[in-house]
Amino acid sequence: MQTITEPQGLVIKQDIPNKTTKDLYLAAAMQTEGCRFLGLDKTDPKRMVFSFAGGELADRVEREWYADILVVSASRYAACLRSSKSMIHS
Repeated sequence: MQTITEPQGLVIKQDIPNKTTKDLYLAAAMQTEGCRFLGLDKTDPKRMVFSFAGGELADRVEREWYADILVVSASRYAACLRSSKSMIHS
């Protein structure tokens, strides 16, 4: 639940949907950028789903990923990719 304060002083509470992806590489990028990892759904062993907390950070990473403009640390990305692969195979 996110709280937004409007200029008039009104407080609005919004439910932010979680981000999910089947894309291993996007999942590693989201982890690299600090998106909060929620879990991995292994129900379908051919199509595992990574879940992250939604919000502005997750939206930005996803938007920049698909626009091909996301810039991350290569070594940190490699570490997150290894970690994501490890989760899949455990």
